[in-house]
Amino acid sequence: MTVRDYDRADLSSHFARVLIARATELGVDREGLLRAVRLSPELLANPLSRISPAQLGALLRKIWLELDDELSGFGPAPHRFGGFALMARQMVDSVTLAEALRYAIRYYNLTSPAIRWHLTGSPKARLELGLLNPQSDPDHFLEEFMLLLLHRFSNWLVGERIPLQSTSFRFQRPEHWREYQLMFPGSLSFEQEVSGICFSRDWLDAPVIRSRNDLRRYLSRLPDQWFVKQVFESSTAERVLATLTEASTMPSLEELAANWSLSSRTLHRQLKREGTSFRKLREQVRRDRAVSMLLADKCQIRQVAQALQMTEPAFSRAFKQWTGMSPLAYRQARSP
Repeated sequence: MTVRDYDRADLSSHFARVLIARATELGVDREGLLRAVRLSPELLANPLSRISPAQLGALLRKIWLELDDELSGFGPAPHRFGGFALMARQMVDSVTLAEALRYAIRYYNLTSPAIRWHLTGSPKARLELGLLNPQSDPDHFLEEFMLLLLHRFSNWLVGERIPLQSTSFRFQRPEHWREYQLMFPGSLSFEQEVSGICFSRDWLDAPVIRSRNDLRRYLSRLPDQWFVKQVFESSTAERVLATLTEASTMPSLEELAANWSLSSRTLHRQLKREGTSFRKLREQVRRDRAVSMLLADKCQIRQVAQALQMTEPAFSRAFKQWTGMSPLAYRQARSP
């Protein structure tokens, strides 16, 4: 399977502007937010600028913690931090995606002060989102984010990308609508009666393949995980990722191809067809390993660099390219 959503390594700074503007209205220190995720006022103000998924993830997490609100201030009242994790622990215990989604819908519809979900399964599966107080979300961030969140978490639960047949929005087409082509691949429509995503109902019967141990690792990388490309097990890319992740010493493209009885050229072509490359996947593994060590093990920067078979200066430069932040700044931004 080829997974092409969010191939780009960066995102529109629009999302950061909207988040920071709302958090500032609610009393969060604007300069503190900018410093924490290494965003300059000039970059933030530029409508053409782009930021890394790690920067957006760190910003969103910091706002969640500052406000104690997973709605990021876009609801009429907060939905306290930790709610998603509580819900997700029950979802991974579900047998099918339909069961998991129905639990999520019950959870949000009972506990959220801002949103209501509705799921139909005939003739197509349609997951609809309604806001109880739309005026609290004038830039539509909450609608965008919640649709993205539940689609991407559903993908992760079943271990495959669920193709979207269509995505509808109740509001007019915004200036940043081209980002939606990456966020919600498929047909887009605006000024509809309700916002929602539509996909084949067969996916509702897909088994949930994740465990609570899997979930612990997944939660440790949120919300960054929702803003990066998803790759799953039926692809060559996932096989390469799994091999590189498990290897104590990363093999080269030639070594990996030889182990699989392939030529390096054949493996390169297979990855290219899936929209990626060995270099990109190796950098992804290095980035993920670095993030895990920085956040969980509290290793010194030098030790992380050594674990990745890199010098400390080379690691610091690479990490800034991956995330837009230095290793130390990233650790500080993700600290409570």
